[in-house]
Amino acid sequence: MNENATSRRRRSWVKPLLFVSLALNLVVIGAFVGRALAPDRPRWGDGVAGPVRGVIGEPFAHALGPGDRGALHDKLTGKRPHLQASRGRLRDLLDELLVALRAEPFQPDEVRRILQEQRGVAEERQLLGQTLLLERLEAMSPEERSAYADRLERSLKRFRRR
Repeated sequence: MNENATSRRRRSWVKPLLFVSLALNLVVIGAFVGRALAPDRPRWGDGVAGPVRGVIGEPFAHALGPGDRGALHDKLTGKRPHLQASRGRLRDLLDELLVALRAEPFQPDEVRRILQEQRGVAEERQLLGQTLLLERLEAMSPEERSAYADRLERSLKRFRRR
């Protein structure tokens, strides 16, 4: 009988452990199901990646239909060397900025120069994106532009909530 009581005490931790394990599993499953059923979440395959997002901006690119995104992607493919060079220049400028921020004595003129050059590179990329987006918008019918505006409004609301 003494042996039986010891065995029962040793196994008394099993039930609480199983309960905690079940609770954690339910939390994880609930999080996945909740995310999957969220009405405003991006759906699989409708994400915007690559150069289209990088030069137009995610909310604007996301609001485009797949065909329009594909057409923009095709146009940007020809500009890939330039886009890669400008992205590389932005990375280099960030590295320069970090060095300038740590420099002693601090040289605000150098930081100003780096920030101005960053802005110039970014504005050049943005201008390219705006030009290509405007070309797509001009090619749309009034109904297509209205539908784009509706999608853009939803996209902006979602990005504001982040």
